Amino acid sequence: MHHFKLVSIKNNNLTFLILFFFFLILTGCASYQAMPLPQNQQLLTIKKLVSQAKSSSLIKPGMLNINDGLTLDEVAILALFNSPTLQVEREKYHLNQANAYNLGLLPDPQLSVSFDNPTGNMSNVVNAWTGGIGFDLSTLITHQTLLNVGSYKTKQAKLVLLWQAWQVIQQAKSLSIDIYFTRQKITLVQSMIKTLEQRYQQSQTGMSEGNVTLETNGIDLSALLNAYSQLNQLQQNYNDISHQLTKLLGIENTNAIYLTPLVKPKLLTKTMINKALASVENTRPDLLALHAGYQAQEENVSAEILSQFPALNLGITAARDTGSLHTRGFNIGITLPLFNGNKGGILIARTTRQKLAKEYQQRVMQTRADVDKLWQLTTIITQQQMQLAKHLPTLKKLVLSAQQAYNNGDIDTLLFINMESNWLDKELEQLDLQQTQWKIQLSLSLLLMQQQSLSVPKNNTPLIFQRK
Repeated sequence: MHHFKLVSIKNNNLTFLILFFFFLILTGCASYQAMPLPQNQQLLTIKKLVSQAKSSSLIKPGMLNINDGLTLDEVAILALFNSPTLQVEREKYHLNQANAYNLGLLPDPQLSVSFDNPTGNMSNVVNAWTGGIGFDLSTLITHQTLLNVGSYKTKQAKLVLLWQAWQVIQQAKSLSIDIYFTRQKITLVQSMIKTLEQRYQQSQTGMSEGNVTLETNGIDLSALLNAYSQLNQLQQNYNDISHQLTKLLGIENTNAIYLTPLVKPKLLTKTMINKALASVENTRPDLLALHAGYQAQEENVSAEILSQFPALNLGITAARDTGSLHTRGFNIGITLPLFNGNKGGILIARTTRQKLAKEYQQRVMQTRADVDKLWQLTTIITQQQMQLAKHLPTLKKLVLSAQQAYNNGDIDTLLFINMESNWLDKELEQLDLQQTQWKIQLSLSLLLMQQQSLSVPKNNTPLIFQRK
């Protein structure tokens, strides 16, 4: 009876020890918390967005001053602050951080416990138990390499997010430029429509009085309908562009985004372009991200090579059999690399590294080709702008003279309408060229990381990396 009590005490101690271990494990575990999806979210107005941005600690005082309209820089700041696209990219960044953290974690040791209770009418027997703890030592071989992989992956994720932020800046500015010049085109065509409507009404009245021919009235009507079509197309373009911008800013489309007047963009010179190209691999976030990804893959290749060494599991055990014989010992498990040897993993890692190297080279070459194309286009557009600036005022004077002759009946109606239509087309072309020149310089500034005026740091900033 005394022996049974002793065994029971020991068994109770073992049970207590097992429960204590499980308690320690559970205290280190994360708990589940539900996160319901947001419901009935309302889009902000532009005024509400500006108010939130100015009151936020992420926006420095003085960065937003929109009393006289939004500048391109201020539109870009609002996009960085509230863009749904960038908010998703931020979560991808934090996910990559979590994956990098996971790479650096060592596997948990393995604890095993077994218990045997003899049955039957046998004397001098006790309950048997076995306990052991083991650890996969092979993970220590690749641990530092995987830490390096995680470090490079984190760096890559940060650079990818920074590149996404620059692209959001570029898109916000580009759409703002489109809105600004499309409004100017709409205003120009609307002014022409007023003139054409008055002329058509006059010719219609004159035709009823017998002073204007059917041909003249028909030409006036055709010119008016063509102007209506031009206005309709511009309004469709404006509707599309304005919704793109409001979607990028995460606000409702109220057509209440007013921009300050745009002056001529500062053109990058060939010397500036060549200097920027020489260092573009050390300044552009996407190229730096590809480089960091390549370095991570280098570490992956090293980790796969280290993984070909035999997997080693070491364990320590303690046991008692039913005869009350206590034993202590250890066990070693080794995986023999006879058939696999991680040859497939090494081949995949090396092939992936080669692919990343080619992707990096292709991106650099594509950058140089794109920059050269935009530089050539800048030259072409500049020449056309100079020609229009030289001859367009003369054409306008000719149209005004022709209009007086038309009113006096000294010039053919079709000839005058064609001259007036050509003048309108050239005015619209001049706005098109200004718009394109702005967007070219914007694209060049993105490709070469040459900031126009917005001060966006190229490293960690709260506005880019912190959750809103």
